[in-house]
Amino acid sequence: MPPPIAAPAAPVKPLAERHMAKGMKCEVCHSDVTKGAIILDGKRHEICVSCHGWYDQLVKLTPPKTEEDQNPHGQHDGNLPCTECHKGHKKGVNYCGKCHLWTFEVP
Repeated sequence: MPPPIAAPAAPVKPLAERHMAKGMKCEVCHSDVTKGAIILDGKRHEICVSCHGWYDQLVKLTPPKTEEDQNPHGQHDGNLPCTECHKGHKKGVNYCGKCHLWTFEVP
C-alpha cells in the first residue's frame, strides 16, 4: 500500500485576520476607523513595533526552523518598514525573494 499523502499546509492568513482572531480591535492599527478612515495614520512601523518589538527582538522571536533556513527579520537590507513584507488585509510579500531563492510564507 502506498504511503498516505500529506495534506497541503493551510494558507497563511493575512495579518488583519490573525490579529482579529486574537481579539484585537481594528482601532489598534486604524486609529480613525470610527471616523470612516480606511488606512493607517502614517505610523505603521511604530504601531507594529509597539507590540512586536524592534528588529533585534523580532530576530529572537523568529528563529530559523533548520540550519539551512534564514531568519526573515535578520535581514541585511537595513531596517525595512514592516509593510515592505506585511500587507495587513492582503497576502504578505516575500521581499527577500526579490534577490534570494528563499520561499517564506509571509502573513
